[in-house]
Amino acid sequence: MWGCGYGPMSGGWWGGLFPGSLFSLLLWGLGILLIVFFAIRIFRSQTLGPRGLAQDRVDSEAILKARFAKGEISEEEFVKMREILSRF
Repeated sequence: MWGCGYGPMSGGWWGGLFPGSLFSLLLWGLGILLIVFFAIRIFRSQTLGPRGLAQDRVDSEAILKARFAKGEISEEEFVKMREILSRF
């Protein structure tokens, strides 16, 4: 009715983006959750050890050294493969 404040033009619980409406609270909550989620991802990635290409190179060199130590590859092959790995 007139003056009750909950008509379709006044906002009510779902209408408008006025502070206090349910929709506004949901949007603010979603925004805060997204900020926390991305902050955790950023800080977690900085605290973990080396990853990516640097870690792959270390692992590859360790495998190469182990193969050379076992006698699976010759010294020439070892030197050539190590040079190839050092380019990356």
